[in-house]
Amino acid sequence: GSGTPAAIADGYLVVSSSADGYTYVIGKGQTETTVTTPDVAVAKGSAMTIKGTVLDMSPAQAGTPCVSKDSMSTQMEYLHLQQPIGGLWGDEVITGVPVTLTAIASDGTCTDLGTTITSGYYGSFGMSWTPQEEGTYEIVASFAGDESYGSSGASAFVTVGPAATAASPIEQEPLLSTELAIALAVVAVALIAVVGFLVLRKRK
Repeated sequence: GSGTPAAIADGYLVVSSSADGYTYVIGKGQTETTVTTPDVAVAKGSAMTIKGTVLDMSPAQAGTPCVSKDSMSTQMEYLHLQQPIGGLWGDEVITGVPVTLTAIASDGTCTDLGTTITSGYYGSFGMSWTPQEEGTYEIVASFAGDESYGSSGASAFVTVGPAATAASPIEQEPLLSTELAIALAVVAVALIAVVGFLVLRKRK
């Protein structure tokens, strides 16, 4: 149906639809990005998992996953038109959006950890990182936005401690000390000699 523009402000267009009588606000949806890191210190050279979410915070579907441009129609039909999440024919796969992760050391050095894609069904993401240096790092997750969504970001901190050391083997104490073993050997020889003497004497 046709729509009549009513107002435009802050990048949003208000349109009144003559087809259904509703008023629509058209523009980029607000988003929210979260990121979490381990609460305890991680040993240098050990892998950690960085996790988070990128969610659509538009009033009509706040808290739902942000999805790719190719999945937008399927997502909107599922949320607002009661269509199957897999599309009318069950052959659609909803894909998420890219998130860039960066580690910032305490001296300001930045390390690009790479880009991962969120789950189109849950909005969650995860990435493994193995830090090679000790220190406190700020992990920044950034969603740049696209034609449908505005950008958002978040950060969390993690501490990297010394590398784990291999446990030293435990040396078992000998059951008998050298001195005690020698003494017992002498006693044993003496007993054998005494027994032999008694046997010979008895034969006589």
